[in-house]
Amino acid sequence: MMENIKIDRPALKAAAKSKLKGKWGWAVGLTFMTAVFSCIFNGVPVGFTVVQGTDLSVVSVSTRVVGSLLTALIIAGVTYTYLHLVDKEEITNIFTGIFSGFTNRRFLPTLLTSFLTMFFTFMWTLLLVIPGIIKGFSYSMAPYILKDMLDAGKEPAPTEAITKSRELMNGHKWELFVFELSFIGWNILAVLSLGIGFLWLGPYYRAAHAEFYRTLAGDQFKSKD
Repeated sequence: MMENIKIDRPALKAAAKSKLKGKWGWAVGLTFMTAVFSCIFNGVPVGFTVVQGTDLSVVSVSTRVVGSLLTALIIAGVTYTYLHLVDKEEITNIFTGIFSGFTNRRFLPTLLTSFLTMFFTFMWTLLLVIPGIIKGFSYSMAPYILKDMLDAGKEPAPTEAITKSRELMNGHKWELFVFELSFIGWNILAVLSLGIGFLWLGPYYRAAHAEFYRTLAGDQFKSKD
């Protein structure tokens, strides 16, 4: 049973470093370009609405939502890329990785899963902050599960990856919480470096997070059955 799997944080982090060895230039470039495109997608809608003087209008809300969804697609693509790195120990072209969630076969499932994850988490947060955080942990494996399912040739329902993530994380949310806490020191150092350290911390964290998923899920979602 998945509940019996124990997460060895030092081992996951060591595995992440091993997968990144010799690939740090690629990883830093991927992190930097992800930040650039995220700023573009979030900045252009804000700039447009401010210039038009409609910052509180329906147009403003709509453009911000579109910007958030485009950014979510990019983050999903980067998540796919790091899972590929962990599984195959191979790197892909930086731009191919960033926009891998935009490909024809992946676009709609990635868009729907990203939107619904954001929506469900937001709705839970409206009740209380803590339930929202807990649900965020529950849904955190959804993009990895979605990638495995799509790679297996499946056509997942809009909420299928989210539901399976919730089931997978049953009994493991606290482990993920502690895993996240273990990066606090690195985050502080990255902040003290005026943010430059995040170019290296981002890849380390994402690779370790992908290792967390693969350790927990194994190959169960890769099956075509």
